[in-house]
Amino acid sequence: MEHGTLFMNKFLIFISTFITTAILSANLSFAHGVPMNASTYIISPSDGQTVSSPVTVKFGIRNFKISPTGEDIYEAGHFHLIIDSPAALSLDEPIPYDKNHLHFDSAEKAVLLTLDPGKHTLQLIVGDEEHEPYDQLVSKIITINVK
Repeated sequence: MEHGTLFMNKFLIFISTFITTAILSANLSFAHGVPMNASTYIISPSDGQTVSSPVTVKFGIRNFKISPTGEDIYEAGHFHLIIDSPAALSLDEPIPYDKNHLHFDSAEKAVLLTLDPGKHTLQLIVGDEEHEPYDQLVSKIITINVK
């Protein structure tokens, strides 16, 4: 009888350890994840639209939370607007701070931009608390014409 009890105790410890490890692994793998159905996009202006400066750019997000930098770490992000980027952005490095890469650390969902007349490209990217882009949350690049 004692042998059966010892076996059962060892079996229960094994099962508990297995379940705990599985739960911790799942939490770590999803701690900084983005749902597969999440996306970001520019609500307005629309691609190819002719606008007057200043122009309001409105940001959109589906199935992901936007919050100020430092809040909801690993569960949310904040917007970055790329304007006339001179080079392709690396998704493996933090988004730069400069006139072509605007950061919206306070969870803003729109911006009023003063742009020179001519063609301009806009792209929206959601980044984490360290301003590293979420690969899945990169909008298509749109072109607008400022008159």
